[in-house]
Amino acid sequence: MKVNLRITITLLYIVCCLGNAQERYFSPEDVKAEWQNHTSFQRQELVNFATFLYDEGFYERALLSYFQYLYRYPKDDLELATYFQIAKCYENMENWDLATNYYNRIIDNSPKVSVPNRAARYQLHYIALANDKYTAVIDSTLGTKDPYELIFRAYAHFESLDWEGARQAFKAAEARFNHGHYSKQIRPWYKAIKTAKNAPLKEKTPALLSSLAPGGGFIYLKQTENAVGAMGTSILIYTAMLTSASIMQKGGLPLVVNRQKLVPMAGDIVSKSGIFHSSAGYSIPSNLNLETKRSVAWVPPVLIAIGLYAGSMWKSVYDLDESNRKLVQRYAGRVTNKLPVQTFMDYETPDFVIK
Repeated sequence: MKVNLRITITLLYIVCCLGNAQERYFSPEDVKAEWQNHTSFQRQELVNFATFLYDEGFYERALLSYFQYLYRYPKDDLELATYFQIAKCYENMENWDLATNYYNRIIDNSPKVSVPNRAARYQLHYIALANDKYTAVIDSTLGTKDPYELIFRAYAHFESLDWEGARQAFKAAEARFNHGHYSKQIRPWYKAIKTAKNAPLKEKTPALLSSLAPGGGFIYLKQTENAVGAMGTSILIYTAMLTSASIMQKGGLPLVVNRQKLVPMAGDIVSKSGIFHSSAGYSIPSNLNLETKRSVAWVPPVLIAIGLYAGSMWKSVYDLDESNRKLVQRYAGRVTNKLPVQTFMDYETPDFVIK
């Protein structure tokens, strides 16, 4: 009797559970709604995880999450934002080609006035600047009235040592921004441009005069390696000139019948104080001796020294313009490091956020 009661209670419990289950999923719409909530939660978690990886600098792992998002949710509202984040990852990894590829994909698939399109174009200007493609930035921003593009244009002119072009672009950008915040950021550039324009450059006359000393012209141009090479070569030439001597025979042997008088045997000839003496039976003229002449030995070193001086002077004058350009470029590089273009890159970008 007790067994039958247990079975009855168990059956009633199962029936109640089935009834509740049927009541919970009363229609297909209920099932669809519940699973939609589940997939929405997964989507949000994937977005959060990818954002966390990017913010922490794990760009390779973040890329996997972004590509996973595109695979799971094709044609999603965040598709362009995902492309932008992928491009940013490649940009931070300095994979410029792939970053450019995804920025161009955004430009091709979005209206020109949209936030993703504008942000992608700005980032392409930044990539061009980072790769020293200043002419490309100048050409692509010709005639623009966009303040951010004018900023990129100004930087490109400055890096190209075109001071007037840089000043005009900064002026135009400041007028377009028309805001105190940007005016404050642009103002130091006018001083930097004026300083670069009036920078003291190397002149030809001091370069020639300093070239009179071995390596002096290169020292004036701050070409350390060339200066050391010129000075080292000069020292070697002077040493060769002072220590070299040519030993020559003074006098001669007469042409006689006796062959031993013409070509004496080496073992029978001795030299004392530069004068030859022979053993008995060999008649060697007393006027046959050795003579040292330094003037003849100096000819090759002197010619080399003259060539070195002439070449050093010509090289100093020839490298003057290049040295001045590098001098100004170093100054321009210090300025752009102190006032980086990133300080102006506060434009709106597509948000990888579920709203």
